[in-house]
Amino acid sequence: MFWRMEWSRALRQKESYAFLIAWLFTLVLLGGLGQALPVATAYTNINATLVTVIGLVLPLFVLLTTSLKWANERESKRLRLLSTYPIAMSRIVFVRYSAFLAAQAIVITLAFSLASFLVDLSFEGWLTLWGYAIGLTAYAAGIGTLIGVAGRTRLRAVLFSFMFWVVMILLWPTLLVATLTWLPYGIQANAMVGLLYLNGFELLRVWVSAVSSAPDLFGAIYESFIGWLGQPLGAVSVVIAIGSVILFMLIGATFTLRQEGRHD
Repeated sequence: MFWRMEWSRALRQKESYAFLIAWLFTLVLLGGLGQALPVATAYTNINATLVTVIGLVLPLFVLLTTSLKWANERESKRLRLLSTYPIAMSRIVFVRYSAFLAAQAIVITLAFSLASFLVDLSFEGWLTLWGYAIGLTAYAAGIGTLIGVAGRTRLRAVLFSFMFWVVMILLWPTLLVATLTWLPYGIQANAMVGLLYLNGFELLRVWVSAVSSAPDLFGAIYESFIGWLGQPLGAVSVVIAIGSVILFMLIGATFTLRQEGRHD
């Protein structure tokens, strides 16, 4: 019953349908570019552009939406009201996270389904991009949950979400290169692979490139790793890494709410 209530609330949000229209417009526009310009049908052009746009826009939208939702619940004291019911705090966090993720999955699936009728792209291509979008949504929603709970106010939630997005997406390549320069040359390649699993956004971007059969984009040093990442075992490692971070964020949000509840 509680899950159905949160599910209906998520579906009633106007932001989701506005995002559906914007997302559909973006997919059709970029896909139409590939049809109008035959040279743009290669992976390094139209597919890379779609991956880049999805990787930039979707995390920011989900981070802001999720963190603002939790911060608003805290400011309105609705979470304190829910805590008076015989429902475990961990269940409240998980139900709200899963309901939001399910609603966003429907919006993304609908946008990709409609775009597939207008843009001539292979089914495998659409399926790969859809999995990429779902993975980004799940990962960003988990992080946004902890940010919204820890931020407590909507203003802090917006600031923390934007700062996290800037560091983990916009500044990540610069931070990665700056970190690797301090390491011995012999271990830089392995260190780069290890650091890749610390950033789920970047890990998903590399994974979708590997699945799209483009290992040469990352240089000869990483061809073996990219080839392995595109295989089922590599995909399993990505799922485990992303799922572990999400679980850690939800546990962190639950622990924060419990600790503050004891001091009220």
